[in-house]
Amino acid sequence: MTIQQTIRSFLLCLVFPTASFAQYGAMPSQELMQKAEAGDVEAQFRLGSRYDSGDRVRRDGEEAIKWYRRAAEAGYANAQNSMGSVMQAEKRYEEARPWYERAAAQGQPLAINSLGYLYDLGLGVTQDRQKGFEFYSRAADLGWAEAMWNLANMYGAGQLGNKDLDMACVWTFRALKYVEPNWRQTLAPAARAAGFFERSFPKDQFVACKQKAEEWQPANGRTKRDAQQGAAGDAATAPRP
Repeated sequence: MTIQQTIRSFLLCLVFPTASFAQYGAMPSQELMQKAEAGDVEAQFRLGSRYDSGDRVRRDGEEAIKWYRRAAEAGYANAQNSMGSVMQAEKRYEEARPWYERAAAQGQPLAINSLGYLYDLGLGVTQDRQKGFEFYSRAADLGWAEAMWNLANMYGAGQLGNKDLDMACVWTFRALKYVEPNWRQTLAPAARAAGFFERSFPKDQFVACKQKAEEWQPANGRTKRDAQQGAAGDAATAPRP
């Protein structure tokens, strides 16, 4: 598998803020390798990410997958998500789903959102918009802004029944509130949609939309600042239809 085929996993891997984040990020690659070989799953995941991106090591897709897989098979959720994204990038959707499911069982929001995407589009599974909606909702409740934007699209397109532009507006502004700085480009369409709602809605309807968006918080209580620290690097996920 080539670097180009695996680089997507780096772009899709969610890195949660932990006490060890700075430690592993600053660690020399040789020391990181020693920890990875000794069975440290976070070191394995970080090493995979370095090989995936060419950060302080030569890019090597096979090495990236090797270390992702080791951490994933040991139960590390971020690595499981990365393995899912590797499979998805190869259009091996039936193989991606179990990895996403394992990560989702541990509350990994990007994996949960990706499961929603598979069901939403029917990739490797029977298409089930309702199930996609449920996964997007779970990821949104964990503070994942792209899932909020996906919900806005579902409401706006009437994919679960009649179109609901009010809820499309609400979820659009929730997504813009919680999006991490490094993911803003991914949600550029949401910013354009926000302008459409502002221009198109009567003033009182638009004010009500903004108020509902502002008053809501993810169920896990993550603050906007937490969310902004929740992803590392520029990231891009697969577009919705």
